[in-house]
Amino acid sequence: MKNTNILKSAFILISTFLLINSAACQTKSKTQKGTKNKAETTATCAAKIDFASAGSGIDHKTMEELKKMIEAKKVKYTETRKGKEGETQWCLALTELKDADKTAFIEQLKKTAQTGQLVSVSVN
Repeated sequence: MKNTNILKSAFILISTFLLINSAACQTKSKTQKGTKNKAETTATCAAKIDFASAGSGIDHKTMEELKKMIEAKKVKYTETRKGKEGETQWCLALTELKDADKTAFIEQLKKTAQTGQLVSVSVN
């Protein structure tokens, strides 16, 4: 009987430790993915491109088209993975472009995004 109680206590102790450790690891991985508060993101992103999914992954064809456009203008961007099906957000500071060029470039991005599925461009 004593051995059974010791085993039960050990099992409960180990289970509790594993649950706490698992929760700590999940919290740590979320903060390491580069999540920033809204004020930081708004200040650094002149435009955002979101690639969403409705159960079958993102629109890779449109993603590649937009990537070529961005690389052609030599615009730097950051990428944040948001979901299990490839959902992604690109943040473009557009500091490489002058105001008139920024406006025209954003319009080109929007036009290309409209041809895709669940791709959106937003301006801050």
